[in-house]
Amino acid sequence: MNKQHKISYDYYGDTRDIFAVIKDSEWSVFLCSNHDKFQDERYDILSANPVEKIISYIDKTTVENKNGIQEYKDDPIDVVGIVMKKYPSDISDLPFTGGAIGYLSYDLGNHYEGIEIKKNDLNVPLMAFGIYDWAVIVDHHKKNTTLVYRNEDSFIENIKLCLEKKIFDKNQEKKFLINSACESNITHDEYESKFNKIQSYIQSGDCYQINFSQRFSAQYSGDTWDIYNKITPAYSSPYSAYINMPFINIMSFSPERFLSYDGNIVETKPIKGTRPVSADIQVNKQLIEELSTSYKERAENLMIVDLLRNDLGKNCEFGSVKVKELFSIETFANVHHLVSTIQGKIASNSNIYKLIKDCFPGGSITGAPKIRAMQIISELEPDNRNIYCGSIGYISFSGTTDLNIAIRTVIAMKDKLYFWGGGGIVYDSEIESEYKETFDKIKPLLDLLKTPT
Repeated sequence: MNKQHKISYDYYGDTRDIFAVIKDSEWSVFLCSNHDKFQDERYDILSANPVEKIISYIDKTTVENKNGIQEYKDDPIDVVGIVMKKYPSDISDLPFTGGAIGYLSYDLGNHYEGIEIKKNDLNVPLMAFGIYDWAVIVDHHKKNTTLVYRNEDSFIENIKLCLEKKIFDKNQEKKFLINSACESNITHDEYESKFNKIQSYIQSGDCYQINFSQRFSAQYSGDTWDIYNKITPAYSSPYSAYINMPFINIMSFSPERFLSYDGNIVETKPIKGTRPVSADIQVNKQLIEELSTSYKERAENLMIVDLLRNDLGKNCEFGSVKVKELFSIETFANVHHLVSTIQGKIASNSNIYKLIKDCFPGGSITGAPKIRAMQIISELEPDNRNIYCGSIGYISFSGTTDLNIAIRTVIAMKDKLYFWGGGGIVYDSEIESEYKETFDKIKPLLDLLKTPT
């Protein structure tokens, strides 16, 4: 195994310009913090041309590399860990030193729990990760850019030249077209019927909360990278991602962290509680105050905090799981959210792969109790969730990890775009309020992905 190289370059703030150089390369990936809007977020990461590709379906996981394709019957996340062991790293001052970047679909969680994955839907792999032996990491706090790589070839030589000379293909204004109206997979009457069914489950004691969603779709033509860039100004978020795989393009604008791990502490930041952002300053203040003092929203948030404390506790040292922040208000482009932060220390007899498996999918997008909530979601939502409510992010060769919850996420397959909106339904939820919240969350997408008038 070749030794890792690390080269530092001058700071280049708009990493989209750097990514434009590689966006059409094989399995190109871009993890964006939108630091200009979220000052606490620090790193952007980009790469392409993975040395290995891990793709998982229901019955098998395949690993493709220069030697061919190998099939595994092992657990998909375990396969990622098996492959990653081949790539030691001695770099410790970067969040990502090469490693796995990709996604876990929500349906992988259904697979784990023996819940039916609907056959009449998109044939999306349950999991796909590229193993990248090089990456560009932009540090917005230290104001520098770093290239890590193992093997120097013409591709890496070109990246080095671009970083040295600051010569990038600027984002060109390209048109994309939406060729049909956005359509939901359920009508308002169907939503009402399913809402009432959820209420009956809650009243009978089956569950306390169900995160219920609807899926929207529209036909399109054009470049998904340009779609991503058009959406970003109105929908920027700290855990954004663009992934260009041959079978799917993913544009994620997630405000929510599923799991991060710095080699010592693991953290999750569930969101429960939403109000729209208003252009009127006084109305905005009232909405924030309403959210921060809402008994209903705080109760929902606390329910999920308890669920996630239990999930982390399965793989963390006894007594190490703590609630660092409870009921913080975080504001994004179009909504205010109630966010809590839970931390713990992974036990010596566990590891990041086992922790991911035991926490997946995130409890904030299922409801409680988790498995029963997932069963009810499968019963009532007409289509698979696919990437939506799964996770996107990285696991570094060095062990550090950051994964989002794939909400506010658009996927492109063939000539169609798909995106989802949902929310948590509890005993005292009101149908019109919950239905409106669905649309509040995805309003920027509905506004941008509509047919021209």
